[in-house]
Amino acid sequence: RLIGAHATASERLFGQPRAMGRLGKSRGTALARVMPVMVAGAICGSALSRIGDFTFVACTPLRMRSRVVACAAKGWQQGLDKALLDVDATLQERFEGLADAIRSPGEIAQTLAEAAQVIAEKGVGKGYPAALDALFPQGTLARSDLEGLAAVARQGPELLEGLQRSSSTRSSASAPSSASTAKAPDLKAFTDALSKLLSPDTVKATTDELANIFRKTPRGLEEPRFEVNGTGKGFEIRRYAPFTVAIRRMAAEKQDGEGFGALAGYLFGDNEEKRAMKMTMPVEIGYDASTPEARKMAFVMPSGDAMAVKGFPQPRDPTVELSEVPERLVAVHEFPGIATSLEVERQSEKLLRALEEDGRYAAEVAGQYSVLQYNPPYTLPWRRRNEIAIVVAAKISDDAEA
Repeated sequence: RLIGAHATASERLFGQPRAMGRLGKSRGTALARVMPVMVAGAICGSALSRIGDFTFVACTPLRMRSRVVACAAKGWQQGLDKALLDVDATLQERFEGLADAIRSPGEIAQTLAEAAQVIAEKGVGKGYPAALDALFPQGTLARSDLEGLAAVARQGPELLEGLQRSSSTRSSASAPSSASTAKAPDLKAFTDALSKLLSPDTVKATTDELANIFRKTPRGLEEPRFEVNGTGKGFEIRRYAPFTVAIRRMAAEKQDGEGFGALAGYLFGDNEEKRAMKMTMPVEIGYDASTPEARKMAFVMPSGDAMAVKGFPQPRDPTVELSEVPERLVAVHEFPGIATSLEVERQSEKLLRALEEDGRYAAEVAGQYSVLQYNPPYTLPWRRRNEIAIVVAAKISDDAEA
């Protein structure tokens, strides 16, 4: 029924003399034949490199739209999101989501017809942003995945270039390996480890951790407490409560791995008390335009340990230090994909422009910003949650000063 309704709608659209006159008979006929594939393929394929640059939202009929309006996803779009893309949906929720879509053939056909019409009238280049918003509105997992894929398509070559530079500067010399005497396997240790691995608690924890492959925000990890004080175009203002971080300063990008290893080692027991603490999120990398080659990586310390009588244990690694972060106001802009150096630079400039256009807030220290990364390395790249953060202060208007 859906295919038939869509074919009828496409025939009506492309059979109109006005549309045919604009496109030409052969081109219009070709578009009519391939429209079901073209709408999805053109939007998800050739448009991927530019999807992230558009913020249009389309839900009114395309002929009647005189300005961009915001809208929520329709029931069938939310249902397909839940059924096909939400890793945490139950089996019942998936069936209900599919049922919502099955019960809406007319609504689906209308949405497809509107997307097809705008592409027919404006062409793929100018028409796909509005068609994209009709098919995959902002706020849906499908739209988030498309924007993430677009970001990864741009970031992937940058990541490869960075890895090539890093490998070319790495010394080819390797330390000689020392001969070791083979030891007989410890059968008891092996059976104990296997028993622990197969315990119900371990299986549940492992299953939940594997689901983080598909989650935008991982479960089970603590993050600093904050409240949202306001929003702007493409950013939100958060007021963070005080918290403690473990910091390692780094002189170059290639030391990021060393920094992560040192901080994770401290958190997992490489400290004066050999105390293991829980992993937290996000991992923060701080930048300063005055010293572009220097950066610092920070792990948030778990609040439960902060309330312990002894406080936090002292690091054994002299490159790791503890620091108190006071209450502060932070402007945050979220972006998907891989946080390459060029992407971080682009997104920080985007946030600064948005703050300047908004006019209510200004950076406390010019040139300083951070990138916050929330996901484990194995999360799907297009589902990764990254944020640019700038510590800000509210501007005082001339009226307030008077």
